[in-house]
Amino acid sequence: MAVSPASTSDLYSQLGIGQQQQRKRATSGNDLDMDSFLTLMTAQMKNQDPTKPMDSAQYLGQLAQFASVKGLQQLDTRLAGMSTMMGEQQAVSVSDMIGKSAFIKTDTGALEAGGKVDGKFTSTGSGKVTVDIKDSKGTLIREMQVDASGSGDVDFSWDGLDSSGAAAPAGNYTFTAQLGATKLDTQIAAKIDSISYTANGIVLNLDGHDNVTFDQILSIE
Repeated sequence: MAVSPASTSDLYSQLGIGQQQQRKRATSGNDLDMDSFLTLMTAQMKNQDPTKPMDSAQYLGQLAQFASVKGLQQLDTRLAGMSTMMGEQQAVSVSDMIGKSAFIKTDTGALEAGGKVDGKFTSTGSGKVTVDIKDSKGTLIREMQVDASGSGDVDFSWDGLDSSGAAAPAGNYTFTAQLGATKLDTQIAAKIDSISYTANGIVLNLDGHDNVTFDQILSIE
């Protein structure tokens, strides 16, 4: 008795799957779409031994496994696209920060000609805090006294003048804050010159400092 082989259309109908001819797309290399997979499955059914047919549960298991893998691949592609889009949108939004000041945890600040340097120190209590400003050679340029009313961040600003009232030359300066015998942590403001979108995310290019990521920035003003 001759065995009538099942067609691809019959297999689609049995599994309740529409062929959706309008959505078929060509494949190349090792890429295999759903229609090609079902065609191969049909060929396997045609050439199987009629006396030892494959279990239908095995067919369905192969189909479910294939659909699951293809679904995960499509999800991964969509998530990658969303990640790229979100990164581009973030780059556009942070572009408004160019020209503003970013406070980072450091003791070094860049003074522009005729400019000033803003900073903060984290006080451990109330009292007068001494802020020493030294040039790149370690020479003391200016000593300031700043009142701290209690624990927490306290703002200070150097007008760029040395102890004699003369304008200090442009360059990098070191700031040391001390309350009694306790050295305090300092934050120095740096102008955001530009931003870059890299494989590691968005980085801010700061004047007088290395490029930093958002997690290194304490505040932006």
